[in-house]
Amino acid sequence: MDANDFAAHSLRSGLSTSAAMMGMTEIAIMKQTGHKTREMVDRYVQAGLRYKNNASSILKNL
Repeated sequence: MDANDFAAHSLRSGLSTSAAMMGMTEIAIMKQTGHKTREMVDRYVQAGLRYKNNASSILKNL
């Protein structure tokens, strides 16, 4: 991979969202990413949770 293809925000955002999807706490995510406010990291947590316990998950059982 070429480092020029990625921005710091993309990596931080991706890590935050993936960590939230895996059940990491906001505090744990903030410790890793350096976010200063819970409100900021909460955006990524909500994005990550969008795919967990989603109503569309019932489709895989049809």
